[in-house]
Amino acid sequence: RAEMARAVLEGVALNLRLILAAFRAQQAPIQALRAIGGGTRSPLWRQILADVLNLPLLRPRLLAEATSLGAAMAGGVGAGLFSSYSAAASLVSVEPGEEPHPERARRYDDLYALFSRTYEALVPVYAGLAHVSDA
Repeated sequence: RAEMARAVLEGVALNLRLILAAFRAQQAPIQALRAIGGGTRSPLWRQILADVLNLPLLRPRLLAEATSLGAAMAGGVGAGLFSSYSAAASLVSVEPGEEPHPERARRYDDLYALFSRTYEALVPVYAGLAHVSDA
């Protein structure tokens, strides 16, 4: 049971790494991530994320209010109260979190290469599944 739960966490983290790769392909200079949400209460989940993404995780001090603050910032930018989302940096202090372990990060690099090739090979299958579910 524990191995299945870990496999699910690793699978989600590998999918998040696909998203990270897309951001980096657009030249996004991502050097750390802020982790929010209920799952971030798990030290194991945070460490898996740090290792799979090979990035340090930072935790906002106001963890419980992070999503509400994000929504307020989006509304504030949309209403013209804030000139950009960078204004959030002055409102949120972060604490250091998990650092990637080099040996595990290398292992996940190998797994990610296989994972991404598998994902790309299944793209036609995803389209077929979408077609079947529309019927």
